Amino acid sequence: MNILSLRYFLKIAEHSSITRAAAELHITQPALTRHAAQLEHELGVKLLMRHGRGVRLTDPGRLLCERARTILEGIDQLSNELLARQSEPHGTLSVGLPFSFSEHITVPVVEEFRKRHPDVELTVIADSSETLEALLMEHAIDFGILSLVEDDPEIVSRTIVNDQIYLVGARQSDIRHMASISLFDAAALPVIRPYNATVVAKRTDLRLAKSGRTQNVAVRTSASLMLELADLGLGYVMMPGCALPCRGYDLAQVPIEDVTITWTASTLRTRPPSAAVRAFEEILGNVISARAATGEWPDCRLIEGAF
Repeated sequence: MNILSLRYFLKIAEHSSITRAAAELHITQPALTRHAAQLEHELGVKLLMRHGRGVRLTDPGRLLCERARTILEGIDQLSNELLARQSEPHGTLSVGLPFSFSEHITVPVVEEFRKRHPDVELTVIADSSETLEALLMEHAIDFGILSLVEDDPEIVSRTIVNDQIYLVGARQSDIRHMASISLFDAAALPVIRPYNATVVAKRTDLRLAKSGRTQNVAVRTSASLMLELADLGLGYVMMPGCALPCRGYDLAQVPIEDVTITWTASTLRTRPPSAAVRAFEEILGNVISARAATGEWPDCRLIEGAF
């Protein structure tokens, strides 16, 4: 029995239409029809019945659909396990890292990975933790750095670092002489925040709401503009320590008391880490450890044995 034909059959069942299934699979309708006919010939039963709006499954077709999903999931898991046994990174690797890692962590990690493993086709996505978690669940990435994940049976996560949240503003702003600032005092200042709420924004909002308070939001904008506006003295930005120092800007920074974020290294339980994932994690751990050791990542706390 052809594995590809089984996958095609499931797509026909999903759409109840050979035409729509062929369009999604980017193959011709006659080719897809031949795959279905070949399955029926091999099994000796009728799997599909045509009607005016498409096709429907016969009783044997429904049984095959049910069993085929289990069979293909087992084949996919076996493939992942075999790839994980490879000692040398190869093939493709897709990773997701938070926006705040971009300049100081993601760039040097990608640079070092490409030097060591030039034959691996690497895809790197920088986005919010929520988006990266969704991409991981959809198998769109193999590995992701997320904020602390609640108990999820499908995701394997390990805590790698606890990060301090800072308030950042123009160099001559009032915070320049402060050793720290409370969340309530920080929220009373004009805040520049991303228009799509990040983990930091959601957690600070929740803590403030419990005390009947809200942030004094001055501007909502894209992440790429927040520091530029803060540099002009138009407001303050709350950001994790991993994104400091803010190169190219003349900014003051102060830790917000008792406001932290936890970063976790996450993979899917059904997709054991491949050699490429393990190699990427090793380089990531080296870069993070080096930044923490030199003080470039202020007030972070590495989890012992995380890397």
